[in-house]
Formats: sequence, structure tokens, C-alpha cells
Amino acid sequence: MTMVWGGMFRRRVASVAAVAAAGGMLVLAPPGHAATSAPSALAASSTASAGAASSQPLAGSPAATPRDITLITGDRVHVTRSGARTTATVVHAASSGPAAVVTTMRLGDRSFVVPAVARPYLGRFLDPSLFDVSDAAGGSTVRVDIAYTGSARPSVPGVTITSAAAGHASGYLTATSAAAFGAALTKQAIADSAANWPARSTLFGSVTRISAPGSPSDARPSYPMKTLTIRATDHRGAALNYAFGFVLNADDGRRFMGYFELDRGVAKVSLPTGHYLVVGSEDRYSATAFSSWALVAADYRVTGSGQTLQLDARKATAAPRATTAEPAAVQGLMVDLLGADAKGFAGFDYGFDATPGLSRLFLPPTPAPKHGSLVEQVTLNAQDTSRPGGRYRFDGGWSSPGIPAGQTHRTPPVARMARIDTTYYADEPHRDGGTARAVFLPGSFFVFTNIYPARMPMTRAEYAFGPPGTFYQASALGNIDSPYDPDWFDQDPQYLAPGSRTATTWLRDPIIQAAADPAPGAAFPTTYACRTATSLTLALFLLDNVPSHIGEVWGSPSGDPVAEFTLTRNGTTLVDDLDAWGAMVDVPAGSATYRAVSTIDRTPALPNLSMTTQTDVTFVSGATTGRATPASWWCPSDEGKGSTLLPVLRALVDLGGTTHGTVPVGRTPFDLQIGYPQGAGTASITSVSVEVSRDGLGTWTPVPVTSAGAGHWTAAFTATSADRGHTMDLRINATDAAGGILHQTTTRAFTIGS
Repeated sequence: MTMVWGGMFRRRVASVAAVAAAGGMLVLAPPGHAATSAPSALAASSTASAGAASSQPLAGSPAATPRDITLITGDRVHVTRSGARTTATVVHAASSGPAAVVTTMRLGDRSFVVPAVARPYLGRFLDPSLFDVSDAAGGSTVRVDIAYTGSARPSVPGVTITSAAAGHASGYLTATSAAAFGAALTKQAIADSAANWPARSTLFGSVTRISAPGSPSDARPSYPMKTLTIRATDHRGAALNYAFGFVLNADDGRRFMGYFELDRGVAKVSLPTGHYLVVGSEDRYSATAFSSWALVAADYRVTGSGQTLQLDARKATAAPRATTAEPAAVQGLMVDLLGADAKGFAGFDYGFDATPGLSRLFLPPTPAPKHGSLVEQVTLNAQDTSRPGGRYRFDGGWSSPGIPAGQTHRTPPVARMARIDTTYYADEPHRDGGTARAVFLPGSFFVFTNIYPARMPMTRAEYAFGPPGTFYQASALGNIDSPYDPDWFDQDPQYLAPGSRTATTWLRDPIIQAAADPAPGAAFPTTYACRTATSLTLALFLLDNVPSHIGEVWGSPSGDPVAEFTLTRNGTTLVDDLDAWGAMVDVPAGSATYRAVSTIDRTPALPNLSMTTQTDVTFVSGATTGRATPASWWCPSDEGKGSTLLPVLRALVDLGGTTHGTVPVGRTPFDLQIGYPQGAGTASITSVSVEVSRDGLGTWTPVPVTSAGAGHWTAAFTATSADRGHTMDLRINATDAAGGILHQTTTRAFTIGS
């Protein structure tokens, strides 16, 4: 049996867990071109309409499957998963006003990223499926279904209509046209807010609903149902014409969990008897700001039909604020209200933005409920302003039962935070990139953060904090202006260690391909170089020379292949696929020689350096060889029988040059760390060689190499004045006593300059 994971499809077709359960071969590949070995059941493609070019992320790690999703408003959302937890990092389409505000929601196991200007129309005209990022296809094209009235073809800002008949239309938006839709929606929200949400039966003329293609219908619980009427008073004491929110049976969420939409001042919800937790919001818009008043009801008991629940925004009087241990400007202040039932079967997360100068939020002080739970979580992103990029920044959060009356949140002293001394490299002297650190507070399963633009290269101290059990996920964006490939590098979530001090680099050239390590202190450690007696997993990820920083690769907008992966066993081909960089395959137990060759073309990311990478690695493996995978790690091939780690050689390179990828004229020592991935043991290296070539010439020149001990080698590279301004390719070769062979090549690895 053969299974393809990712495939060059326009949606993700299988999870690694499903493949591991089914057995067979798993190819780690990007959306775009269907792998030839894909079965028809998995190869179904949701092809974009003609003229709507779409680039898609190559499938990344199963534990943190990265996808870059374009919303209908033009905002880009980078989504990763680690275990049951989801991180959404947003690159905004707008930089000011309510269009620059994005909120989040989670209902059960579904995660939603909802621009603030869409929330007034959520459930009425904009189906929640448009903002569901749980397993949405990545890409720069947004496909939509439209319901409309009348016989005329609908006209929706930014939408190209491909078919329309009998009140139903299909169409798509591009990354550019989606921004136009977002601008039109912002204008509508501001106008409707100023008019106190007038009665409205259509949007943009004749549109009655816009949804994602194939959106499922709502499930209806099979319990005796009672009708509850919900009404609300706004923050001025008048009847609230529109609100959106969640309703949860606090006794047992399996009995009822869903959303309500207050339209023309009333909502009617059919639900079973019991205690309920209700959270919603009154939202208001102006040309410069977004304001919200939370609506909360806890321990509300439904005993029969005919009851009316009155929500009151005037109870929302507490405004969240944060202070930092050292002077810093607040870039993001997010508030999440997490509700859960008493039995732990179901819950929701209703997110707000309270960033000063961008959003205003008011919360109603609420004690912890007697039935179920309500938790307020506040996350902060703040940065020093003494220089561009800051000398330091703070990322962390606080968690409280109920909603406290006191809403001033103070960071701990810097000595009690985790400090990460971080250097961001660039592939030219001035590159506009971005950084993010998402913070998972205890009990959170969906975390939102923004990408904060930064001029690179730069170095600063980054502080993380939170209550015990907090962990965080860091990301770096190498080129924020790339229209196709956002050039992301992620690190899997790490547990926060208060008072610790570490150092790291991001985006350091040369970019290579190699087996990755779990992040230090990883919350969900995973290995992709492992095997059992019957299955072998190997993925050669893009790395920025930190073995836990995994790069995301996207398919070319033209559809041309950007990657190729082959795997052989004793010379017999097991995998040979375009647009792939790894596989999980069935293998015999006997010892054999395996060879993997992986090539990636990074040009869609518009880099100046590390344009292409190739790793050609040979290793010997059998069912009884290799060190055991640590018990706390997960191996995709492991079916509960235990696994071992593969002795796959890799070379991590420190060129000793500048932070923008240049080495000077004269002698420069390159540091090479050559060995196996973490946990796989110590390699007995028998030979190492290094070669350079002026880019495009194809003539390789050897560089003298000497051992520096402890798995390190020094390559003594010398550049002449004639080399100044030229870019060099780099190739590293190594062998070990166990039969391992490595050839690792990066084109345009560095530039000769000052």
C-alpha cells in the first residue's frame, strides 16, 4: 500500500498519524503536483480556477504541520500544529485602523482566525468556515461559494466569479484581490457601526452568504430541546442589535456547544436543560479603532422553554493593561476567555485584542463559575524602542480563574524570565523580515500571535515568561515582502525555564538540508530519522544551521517542481518523487545500505543567498542497529513496538562571516560540526573535505581541513581580492567508519565582501 502525504495537491490529504496507522509508504511532499504513486482516493485535487495561480507550502513536520493561509480579507496566517495545539501567526494586510485587528476563536477542536471587521457578519453573511484554519488548504488563492438573491450575477469586491446560476455562485480571490475585499468589508463595518447596526438582509448588494466550498452543515444534538431567547443591552444602555458569541453546556459539553448570532436584537437557541456558560461581544468600529465589550453569563440554568437570557455590556468595566519590567512599547495585548464543561469533554476560546492605540477592550468582572470553568488568559508582546528592532523584547502571559476585577498585569523581574540572546542573520545588509514568539499558557490549545516586522540583521535579548507549565514557539520570517514563498523558519514548542539564559541564531546561511533535532526542552519531541523492524522514516528538512529550526518550502506559482527526493535500498529504488523531501516506507528487517538524495530550489522565496540545496547521504541500517529512540520522543514509523534512530550524517556550518552572509578577503576559518542527529550516537568520522566554487562556474576548489576535536573541523578558506563581490557555492563531503557518506551542497552559500 502506498500513501502520499502532502502531494502537490491544493489541500493536505493525510496526516502522519493516519498513515502510520495504515502502514505503507508515506512521501513528505508539497501541494502542487500529485506524486505518481498517490492512490486515487488521496489524489483528489481541489484545483483553483483558471488564472488563479496558487503557491502552497511543502508539507513540513507532522508534529508541526506548517501551512500559510490567505484569508478572504487578505491577511496571511501561518499555522503550525504540535500535538493537539495550534499556533496561528498573522501577517496583516493592513497596518492601521480596525482592518489591522485580527481575533481568534476555538470551538471544540476547530480553530478560527477572524479579522475584527468580519465579526459583525459572522454567521449571518460570512460563514465561519471561511476562517477555519484547523485543516484548511494553504495557498494564496481563496475559493468561495456565494448565495445570492435575484437573477443578476453577484458582484463582490475582490471576487472573480467563475459560475453563477439559480442563486448559487462560485469564485475565487487572489492575495491581492482579497485585500480589496478586506478594505470593502472594513468600510461596511464602520458604516454599519455608525448607524447602530441597521437591519440588513444582504451584503454587497445581493449576497446572502459567503462560505468555503463544501462547508458542512451544523450538527443537531439528539436531546429534548428547549428554546432559549438571548437579548443584549449595549454599553450605552440601549438594545444591542447585533452580537456574536458561544454557548456551552457547562455540565457536559457533549450535550450542547455552538455559537449564537444576535440579529436585530434577538437570538433563539434550541438546547437541552442544564447549566450554561455564554460568552460574546459588542463590537464597535471607527476609522481608527476597534472597541469590544465582552458579554458573559456563567452558571445560567435552563429549565424549560420560554426563558430569556439578558446580556449586558454595561457590566464590562475593566480594561486590561500590562506593565513591563523594563521600558517597552506594547505591540500586542491579547485576551482569551476559555470556557470548559465540568467533565472536560468540550470547550471554547473567545479571543479579543486589547493592544493600546489599536483596540479597546472592556471585560465584566466574573467569579469562577460553579459549573464548568471560565479562565481569562492574557498574552503580551512588547519591545524596547531605543533603537530599530529594540535591544530587548518581552513575550509572555498570565492566567486567572474567572475574570478578575483588577486588570493590570505586571511582568516578573527580568531575572525570573527565560532569556534568549538572539541574532537574526540576513542574506543582504538590509532585509525586511519578521519575528514571532507564541506563548502557550497552561490549558491553552490555540495560540495567536502577530509577526512583528524587523529590519535584519539584528541582535537582541528576548525574554519569555508565564506561569508554571508555559511553553513557547519561536518563528522567524526571512523576507516579509515575498509575494509567493514567505520564507518561514519555525522551532517546535519548548517548555519555558524561568531564570534560564540561552543563545541562538536564526536565518544563518548557508541553508542546508539535513535530519532535524527536537527543540531543546521540546514539549512534543519528534524525530524524522528513525525506524522499526518494518518501517523507516527519513526527512531531510531545510535548516538554518540550527538543527531544530525547520524551514518551510512552498511550491512554485508556475507549478514547476521545486524539490526532488529519492531513496534507495541496496541500489533498489524505494521512492523517487518530485516536490518531496522525505518518506516513510515499509522495509525488511535485515541490514542494508540506504541512500537518500534531496534537492530543494528556494528561488520562489526571492533569497539573495542559499538559492538551492542538495544533500546526498548514505547510511547502513537494520532492525537491530542504531540507538533506541528515547521513550518521550515520537517516531512516525513507531507503531508501539519501539524504534531506533538512524545514523544519518549531517554537517552544520558556521562560516564565521558577517551577519549578512559575507566573508572578508583573506583567510577565514569555517567551523564544521559533523555527526549524527541528536541521540543517534557519536559518529566515527574517517574523512572530511570542503570545496568551494565561484557561483555559476562549476569548477570546485578544495579548502584545507583540520580536525578541531569533539566532532568539529576547521576549513581554512582564503579569498583573494579578485573574488571580492562574487558569490560562492559550498560543498562538504564526509565519511564514517559505519559506511556513512555525505555530500552536502548549497549554491550561493556566501558572498566575498566586507
